[in-house]
Amino acid sequence: MAPSAHARRWITVAFVVPVLVVFFLKAPAVAVCVLAAIVASLALWEYFNVFCKVEAPHKDFGYWLSVALGAIILGAAVRGSFESMFVAIWMAFLSFSARALIGYNRGNPGFEKLAVEAVSILYVPSLLAALLLIRRGDHGVAWLFFVLFLAFISDTGAFYAGRFFGRRKLIPKISPGKTVEGSLGSIAADLVVVTAFKYLVLKDLSWAICVPLAVCAAVATQMGDLFESMMKRSFGAKDSGIFFPGHGGMLDRIDGMLFTGPVVYCFQLIHSYL
Repeated sequence: MAPSAHARRWITVAFVVPVLVVFFLKAPAVAVCVLAAIVASLALWEYFNVFCKVEAPHKDFGYWLSVALGAIILGAAVRGSFESMFVAIWMAFLSFSARALIGYNRGNPGFEKLAVEAVSILYVPSLLAALLLIRRGDHGVAWLFFVLFLAFISDTGAFYAGRFFGRRKLIPKISPGKTVEGSLGSIAADLVVVTAFKYLVLKDLSWAICVPLAVCAAVATQMGDLFESMMKRSFGAKDSGIFFPGHGGMLDRIDGMLFTGPVVYCFQLIHSYL
């Protein structure tokens, strides 16, 4: 008998998590950047396929432009160069604006094309860069695992709380399955993660920011999930892909983490000043 979608989710986690743990503990910053660039390219492939309606993204100039500029953003994040990151983002907007102008002159939609292509840079590599910035800080590897655990446990807490206690719909027009109770379960799960990391790994983490961090991280993870759901509903898609069995595509797997990373990075900065 084939395993259920729920079972496939845990089988995927059982294989992927140990590999990631070993990799992040042993790999140098450059290798982590390369992994981030690969993840970004796969996520961008799904993005251009689903949201830009490009049947073969690997043959589309816009996709490769987004991948190249995304790699520059991620490389700049590894070096901690915000100037280079902003330059790459500016160049992306100017490049996609030029493509939109040329396309509009040929009778194609202008602003719509600019909107979806420009968002590809802001949505995937720019948000993913937060993880590389986090890794550069004090106890960077621990903080990186912190983000991964927060995003995964938040999602898991929301799933089980919603499944067993869910009654009131959260935002039914975007995600009918998500409930207020599931959202509260997500926050409770992140409180457990923050407490565990406070006692076991990040012992100098101030209690003054633990609760706000847990709440904000849980909200960010849910926002990331809802954002992708809104995008998929807007374009009539169910999943962004099938890269992970039981999880959907790459975007389906990292959507919450994309929003969680920048929030945790802000708290990491606050913690460094306390």
